[in-house]
Amino acid sequence: MLATLPIERLSFPLALTHSDKPDFLLAMPDGDVGIEHTEAVPENVARAEFLREKGLGPDVYFTPHVVPGESRKTAAELRSEIEANAPGTGWVGDSPQRQWATAMAHCIKEKLPKATADGFVRYPANWLIVYDNWPLPAVNYAKAASYLAPLLADMNAFSVFNAIFIHDDSKMCEFGESPIIRVLVKPGTEGNAAL
Repeated sequence: MLATLPIERLSFPLALTHSDKPDFLLAMPDGDVGIEHTEAVPENVARAEFLREKGLGPDVYFTPHVVPGESRKTAAELRSEIEANAPGTGWVGDSPQRQWATAMAHCIKEKLPKATADGFVRYPANWLIVYDNWPLPAVNYAKAASYLAPLLADMNAFSVFNAIFIHDDSKMCEFGESPIIRVLVKPGTEGNAAL
């Protein structure tokens, strides 16, 4: 997890401790940070992936269209969809960016009441880290971030979290005063580069 965070956000020496409510405590000389972590993945897609790993359906398949918060499908419905492997309607224009923003906003909004509930420890700084595992074609993160930023402001997310980080295996989007998109690199190679 630390490898994904921008180095300028850290002070050393530091200690990362797994806890509960929030998920982690990042203790640093400049101040402690409570870190809540979540994965943005549709439940039906995760369940379908489990079935695919058991050998159901083709090895290569179409990316499904998913609506945040959609109802849980039965195993029979999932099997039918996997076997049909229908291409769907596709994405047009900036629809991947808009759908990404809607999906990330949905996942973040679900975390807000949990982070303000009794028993959730607040620290001088509180961050939310979201692992983006939402099924979409290639996303232009700079454009997608411009759609997500006003949604975060509308839900008052920054009254709960000082910073929100959304990442996949290649990019990190940092939301705070203004969105910053970073390219992630594997440890041992060149440092993170802001876009």
